[in-house]
Amino acid sequence: MTKHDHGRTAWQPEDRIRAIPVMDEKMDSRDLFAASRVLTITHGSQTYQLRLTSQNKLILTK
Repeated sequence: MTKHDHGRTAWQPEDRIRAIPVMDEKMDSRDLFAASRVLTITHGSQTYQLRLTSQNKLILTK
């Protein structure tokens, strides 16, 4: 595997890729959570999880 400037390893065939539409700097959370109720977000060297709760609320944790 090769490393890129942003510290992630190169794309692997088992990685899932989805296109999420962005209109006027907005995206619909239904598109984000279509495949799962938890998303992992990397921001610099930090990793966060964005969760969709059973009460349809969003929780961001480090």
